[in-house]
Amino acid sequence: MRAYEEAARLDALRQLRLLDTSASESFDRITRMAGQIFGLPIAAISLTDTDRQWFKSRVGITHDHIARAKAPCAEVAETTQGLVIPDLAADGFYANSPLAQSGIRFYAGAPLITREGHGLGSLCVLGAEPRTASPEELAALTDLAAMVMAQIDLQHAVGRVDPVSALPNRFRFLEDLDDLARDTPGEQRFVVLLDLARADQLNALIRMMGAGYIETLVKESARTLREQLGSARTLYHVAATQFAFLSSPGATMPGYLDVVSAGLAVSAAGSIARFVTTMAAGIVPVTLGAIRSQEILRAAHSAAQDAQAKDSLISVYATSNDS
Repeated sequence: MRAYEEAARLDALRQLRLLDTSASESFDRITRMAGQIFGLPIAAISLTDTDRQWFKSRVGITHDHIARAKAPCAEVAETTQGLVIPDLAADGFYANSPLAQSGIRFYAGAPLITREGHGLGSLCVLGAEPRTASPEELAALTDLAAMVMAQIDLQHAVGRVDPVSALPNRFRFLEDLDDLARDTPGEQRFVVLLDLARADQLNALIRMMGAGYIETLVKESARTLREQLGSARTLYHVAATQFAFLSSPGATMPGYLDVVSAGLAVSAAGSIARFVTTMAAGIVPVTLGAIRSQEILRAAHSAAQDAQAKDSLISVYATSNDS
C-alpha cells in the first residue's frame, strides 16, 4: 500500500473514534454470531492501527490487541479483500507469525470497508486446527462484516454526532457511559460538564450578534477543548452550549479540581466572547454502574448551574444540591 493511501486509511479510521473505546453489545453480538456460524471458539472485530491490531470486539481472546506485523487482518485491511488461510503453519508467509506461534492454525477474515473504500480492518474467525471454509460460511462472514460497517455508520451518523461541533452528542455520551459501566463496573471517574455562558448572556449575544455568532462560539470552543483534552480523550457536545468529558481512571478530587480550574482558565481566556460570557464547570464523582447515565448527566447539568454562582466557577455535585 502506498504511503498516501495508508495515511488516508488511518485518517478514516481515526475519524470514526473507535480505537480504544469500550466494548459494545451491538458489536459483540455480531462477533459471537461469526464464531457460531463457523463453529470456532475465537472471533474478533479487528481494526488495523499504525502498529497494532486492536479488537473492538472479541470472543475467546483475553488481550485487546496484537502486533500488526504479520497479522492476517492487516492484509485484509490493506487489500480490502477477504482472506482465508487453511493452515497458518503451512503458509509460506504466516508460518512464523505471532498468531501461528501462539497455536492458531486457521484464519478467515472479511474486510471492513468504508463507503470511500478505506479498509478499517477485518471481521475474523480463528481456530486451533487446520480447516477449510465453505462458500456459504464465507458469504455469511461477508454479510456480517457489512453489518459491522452498518453499525459503525449508525454510531457515526447524525443521530450520534452534533452537526455544529462535529463532536459526539448527548446520545453518544449516554451510550458510552453505559458501555463503560458494563465494561468496568465499580470504576471511579469524574464527569465534567462545561457551560459556555449563562442563559441571559446567550440571549444578549443573540440579540446583538445574531444566532450565527453562537455557532461560531461553539465551534471555536470545541476546537480549544479538543486541543486541551488531547486525542486520547473524548469530548462530547451534550447541549447547545455545553460540553462534557470523563476523567481518566485513578484521578483524585483535590488534584482534579486543580486540573479543571486550570483548563477552565485557559478555555475562558481564549474564548471569542470572553468579555461577555462566563464559562463554568460542574463535576460529578461517579462510580460506574451505580447510577443510570441519564441521572449522571442531570447531576452534571445541576452542578454546572450551581457553578455559575461561585467565585471559582466550579461546583462539585452532591445530593444536597437538589434540595
